[in-house]
Amino acid sequence: MTKLTKTSAKWIASVAILGASLSGTANAGPMSWTDYHDFTPDRLVTFFNPVVYTHDITGGVDGFNPGTDSVDSYSLSFNLYDDKDREQEVALFSQPGDLFSGAFFDLSGAETGGWTLSGVWQLESSGRLTVAISSLLGDFYLGSSTLTVKGHSVPEPGTLALFGAALLGFGLIRRKRITD
Repeated sequence: MTKLTKTSAKWIASVAILGASLSGTANAGPMSWTDYHDFTPDRLVTFFNPVVYTHDITGGVDGFNPGTDSVDSYSLSFNLYDDKDREQEVALFSQPGDLFSGAFFDLSGAETGGWTLSGVWQLESSGRLTVAISSLLGDFYLGSSTLTVKGHSVPEPGTLALFGAALLGFGLIRRKRITD
């Protein structure tokens, strides 16, 4: 059995620590989180009665982890329908904090809204998105809403630290054997 010099042992330990620190970036993977709201009974939306609710993607086994996971994009879809009173209806979707940030709908069935900067910030910081549906003209019903978020899941820092500590321990054990 050959003995390693102190210099070569330090190089081996350095490479092991570098490998542990870079392993976190290799494990980041694409994810998709979905939250569905079924408004039962359906909510009547009028000019004076907007519906404000919050989507939450943090639940479940693979739920979103604020501060660790990242958001690339998101989309909202709504099931809006007419109350059959033969008047013109126009809906506005918005997110509190963004004045008129959403989209206007003319109640053609399932509607899809775009994303906003404040929406991405809400999702990144808390895993929740607050939405407001209001009427600009007429009245209608809100039946359901679906939030779909696409992003990346990053391993927990504690897992990476534990892996790094194990490699450091192996390096120290190896170094002790070399010096003995």
